[in-house]
Amino acid sequence: MDEHKFLTRMCTHTLRYVLFVCILGAFLNSGSATHTYDYLRAFAEIGERVPGTDGHIQARDFIVQHLTGAEIDSFYARNTWFYNIYKRYPGDHKRIGIAAHWDSDIGCPGVNDGGSGVSLLLSLADTLENNPPEIGVDLLFFDGEDVEEAELLGSEHFAARCIENYSFIIVIDMVGDTDLQIYKEGNSVKFFPELVDSLWNIGMAIAPSMFIPSVKYYIVDDHLSLIKYGIRAINIIDFDYPYWDSSEDTIDKCSKESLDIMYQYLLRIVYPAYIHY
Repeated sequence: MDEHKFLTRMCTHTLRYVLFVCILGAFLNSGSATHTYDYLRAFAEIGERVPGTDGHIQARDFIVQHLTGAEIDSFYARNTWFYNIYKRYPGDHKRIGIAAHWDSDIGCPGVNDGGSGVSLLLSLADTLENNPPEIGVDLLFFDGEDVEEAELLGSEHFAARCIENYSFIIVIDMVGDTDLQIYKEGNSVKFFPELVDSLWNIGMAIAPSMFIPSVKYYIVDDHLSLIKYGIRAINIIDFDYPYWDSSEDTIDKCSKESLDIMYQYLLRIVYPAYIHY
């Protein structure tokens, strides 16, 4: 099926979808070993995850320990070891990817900036283990995003070696704050406007006050590395988060409710066949 038609069909029958996804979310999350917010709290206890530090290694081990059969892709750059972590689920259709970075900057605990994406991917992994998806899904934990001025080392390493034919990859970042508002990201719209529209229609069906259908920022994030190598990738980020890259990016700035909304949103993308039109 054509990708645009596939995504457009996922966005129809909004009311039935909202009712269904609430039921599906409750059912699938009941089979999840750990709630998304619990993952975030545990991950936040590690503190800073600056590459080359003990916190960085602890964070790597935390992610791997909560995945079954994870792949660690190690690489050496800037006199430091970095670790991309991948978890792949087979499926009958083209693959999609959901990505987040897991490192943090110096002096920054990075609970929302990096941590929110990690917690969502780990919670989603629990669900995918118990409820295998019909589409191919890769969960991609990128390292080295926060090095210096957003050097995007992990996503660059991944993209340069990527041989998969992804339908698209979603890069999520800073999506757990208490006042969640996600505008369309400018570079994503520039390259893939129809894909962005389709994915925003899904978000607006779940939380119209959180998914805003207009561009506000052009963000340097891991999606740019993927786009550079011809991979269809978009960024989902709340850039109106005043605590990013600061010591104030702590657990009290994050919200269980925002993470629940984002979890439902990701469910709707990885389980499209559960909705019958």
